[in-house]
Amino acid sequence: MATQRATGRVLVTSGPTRAYIDRVRYIANTSSGALGARIVEALSSRGVGVKLILGSGAERPDIQEGCLLEIAPAATDGTIRAVVHAMAVLDYTPERSICEKRSSDTPFWDIRLARTPKVTALIRELMPDAYTVGFKLEAGVSEPELVRRSFESLRKHRLDLVVANDLDRVGAEAHEALFIDSGGGIIHRACTKREIAEKIADCILERSDLPRLGDR
Repeated sequence: MATQRATGRVLVTSGPTRAYIDRVRYIANTSSGALGARIVEALSSRGVGVKLILGSGAERPDIQEGCLLEIAPAATDGTIRAVVHAMAVLDYTPERSICEKRSSDTPFWDIRLARTPKVTALIRELMPDAYTVGFKLEAGVSEPELVRRSFESLRKHRLDLVVANDLDRVGAEAHEALFIDSGGGIIHRACTKREIAEKIADCILERSDLPRLGDR
């Protein structure tokens, strides 16, 4: 059946980030961008246009660029109705980067890391009216503590929804997650990346001002 294209777009950020120490070396994180790719696929299957900001080396969604997908630079415009901030942004970066390659004969290299700005907060400032989904990743905490920390993040950054996950329960496709809303409770549970993506897409269509699709 024909897919109707919705007006407005969803901004999705996905994948790892990196920060250079010198011209050839950098620090990064282990995000693959697989979840972000599934989110884009779930949204586009519903006819929702997506602007995607990808980290270096991130998995790309199985959809061709066109009317439903734009691989976007960091700048956005007023067509953004919702944001899914799934990119794993580095919390710390080298305080100073060397513009040339440091010699490998150097026996020791002390590197001072500086805290980075919270991108979630910046997104909220730039797009205060967009329905915004954030993520909270912890490791080895109890479910009540994961929910508490996620709700704290939601309130602090004025998010509409937080997807909470524990690193110990994240695999290549298996991916346990809790959906925390502004009431502080668990409104959904998911067990795979695909299921997380489908639930996020449903939440966006239900609660943002993106129109529902009459014919998929």
